[in-house]
Amino acid sequence: MRRTQRNLPHIVVFLSSMGVMIIELAASRIISKYFGNSLFTWTGVIGVVLAGISAGNWIGGKWADTYAPERIMAPQLFAASLLVFGILFLDLLIGWFMGRSGGSGVSFWLVLQSLLVTGVLFFLPAASLGTISPVMVKYALSQSDRMGGTVGTIYALSSVGSILGTFLSGYVLIPRLGVRAIVFVVALVIALLGVWVSRTTSFSKGTSLGVGWTAAILLGFFLWGIAPAEGKGKNPESREEGVLYMRDSPYSHITVKNTEKGTKRILIMDGLIHNMHDLTNPDNLLYEYERIFLALTETFLRDPNRSTKTLTLGGGAMTFPSYLARNFRQARHTVVEIDPKVVEVAYRYFEVPRTEILHIHTVDARLFVQGRQRIEAPWEVIYLDAFNSFSIPYHLTTREFTQGMEKLLHPEGILLANAIDIPRYGRFLGAYYATLSSVFPHVAIYGSPVVDRDRRSTFVLAAARFPIPYEELRDSQGNLVAKRLDPVIQEDILRRNGNRPLTDDYAPVENLMIPVFLDMIR
Repeated sequence: MRRTQRNLPHIVVFLSSMGVMIIELAASRIISKYFGNSLFTWTGVIGVVLAGISAGNWIGGKWADTYAPERIMAPQLFAASLLVFGILFLDLLIGWFMGRSGGSGVSFWLVLQSLLVTGVLFFLPAASLGTISPVMVKYALSQSDRMGGTVGTIYALSSVGSILGTFLSGYVLIPRLGVRAIVFVVALVIALLGVWVSRTTSFSKGTSLGVGWTAAILLGFFLWGIAPAEGKGKNPESREEGVLYMRDSPYSHITVKNTEKGTKRILIMDGLIHNMHDLTNPDNLLYEYERIFLALTETFLRDPNRSTKTLTLGGGAMTFPSYLARNFRQARHTVVEIDPKVVEVAYRYFEVPRTEILHIHTVDARLFVQGRQRIEAPWEVIYLDAFNSFSIPYHLTTREFTQGMEKLLHPEGILLANAIDIPRYGRFLGAYYATLSSVFPHVAIYGSPVVDRDRRSTFVLAAARFPIPYEELRDSQGNLVAKRLDPVIQEDILRRNGNRPLTDDYAPVENLMIPVFLDMIR
């Protein structure tokens, strides 16, 4: 018993520190459902969890000075387990509330709201776990006469537990279990620790309380496990309005949903709509940038039966590559999508054709570009479709990456990239235009035939080694799809943004997109 008591604080600190990091990484996935996965949400999660741990450390120190550790260790663990378990119910409540308010991760003052939601969900669980270490240090010192060695060991085990929790979450738990199961498991492990501590310290009331609470968690886990799971997915043929599929992947929280009375299907990743698919007519491109992509492609290639090669960086539901595969059948189309689960979902729910002319690679676009520069023949058209208004992978915006794409492009080929911005500010649009211009001698910006300087708009940037002559873009029926951005507006955007390109060393894309964020939350 004496040896068990000496080891008890080491084991508890190790496992509780592991639990903190597991919850922190799970927090990033839970919050991303509402606010996307960006620098702002990660900053909020890290800040709130650290604030909770700090508050917990201070409170735990006060408790350690006031109470005998044997009397409060088990109740601490049970309270922490309860608060961690409560994350699940608060998450459901917040999801219901935001659904009722009509938001899809966006409402009044995005950053403040994300901080508020993060605080409601995770401050108290982090604080409760933070109270454990100071009390355990005092208990460990009462079992040893080596003060420095004892405290050093506790700190080391806390750090090792945090490191292991980080690796375990990212590489094993989130991809295999999903976020809700992870929260269940952490709450259960902490409750079992409480039972063990109460038995070891002869805190009999804690034993019976802990056994009952542990049984309740196990029952909840069982009921959750046998309930109909959206993660398993419904029949892809279903036209019923609502969620068809919901699951966490190593890269994002994925949801597939039927809307507009089952006529449209959307792919939502980290709370943001990435693709929309027309179930009644798969060739109806619903996004403006896709229609501009198509108009530029038809204008550039002229002949849909021409043998050519296209490369799309950023697949998602692959609505546009699927269109290319169905309508440009003499071409060979390559798509790069980082998330294998998204590719699986695209095939299952978005009618992606299984054909030998459509090749999909599951790898980061930058790694793909770096690895193909010496082994692939050049592509005539490269589409960069990896940007949206809330989540921009900065490493795909830089001059260095653009130089890699330029090496993959046929001498007479064209690069097309979509972007979202407000012309009155144009901070990201101007910076990305400057980036493309630092690599390509000719760059053009295309947008809606009527561009409102004060409203968020979709643009397509075209870059090539040859002059781009197209002033207007029309579809196959002759309808006006897009016009080249007015030179006055374009020069004004560049002038106000200093014509500074984005580089691997300097790419503050989240800051450049702040006006767009604020416009979306008004």
